[in-house]
Amino acid sequence: MEHLRITVAGKVYDVIVEKFDSDETDHHPAPTPIVRASAPAAAAPRIAASTPAPAAAKPAAIGDTTSPLAGLVQAINAEVGATVNEGDTVITLEAMKMYTSITATTTGTVKAIHVKVGDAVDEGQALFTIG
Repeated sequence: MEHLRITVAGKVYDVIVEKFDSDETDHHPAPTPIVRASAPAAAAPRIAASTPAPAAAKPAAIGDTTSPLAGLVQAINAEVGATVNEGDTVITLEAMKMYTSITATTTGTVKAIHVKVGDAVDEGQALFTIG
């Protein structure tokens, strides 16, 4: 038996080494050291450039129909000056791949449309006015 002092990475180890005859050896694989990798740095969030900026939100006034949710204007089905009936679809919004019909809440004439196709709108934003 032999006593040895070994230094590994600055740390000192006292070990005892035992010698065997060649037929007495017991072959065990060396233990695999555990290497802990540091966590990767979090990447900065990316903002999709293809999404248009929200249209300037127009405050709702009497006669305005507002957006019930944030989304993109997919279609405008009426023009300024057109007569619409209660329940007619005036604008179609898309949010999370779902389409929502925005309908006239009253019968009347479309006085103004405050958005255009492709605009991003916020919840509560005025979309059109019926008078």
